[in-house]
Amino acid sequence: MTDAFTDYESKGDLVTRNYKPGEKEALLSYMRSFRYDAVAAGFFDDAVTGEMKIGISYLAFDDGTFSWTSRDTYHVEHYDLAPCEEFLARAMASA
Repeated sequence: MTDAFTDYESKGDLVTRNYKPGEKEALLSYMRSFRYDAVAAGFFDDAVTGEMKIGISYLAFDDGTFSWTSRDTYHVEHYDLAPCEEFLARAMASA
């Protein structure tokens, strides 16, 4: 399994993308279309603010090739986290 996103712990580690119209929505739709594979105990933190995201479970997903978490989905939605190009291409092909 290949990570869809590079590791990030804080704002300084966050690799972002200037999404073209429709890309971010297609990516989020793709990411949300999968049922979770695993649940980690607890919640995750917001890499930008450091705030613990209580109420959003830390879930793991995969599409058979790439893996990602609910934390990644959150950071795409709120901060334009950049996926690897191959994962974005897969999401766009499914749109």
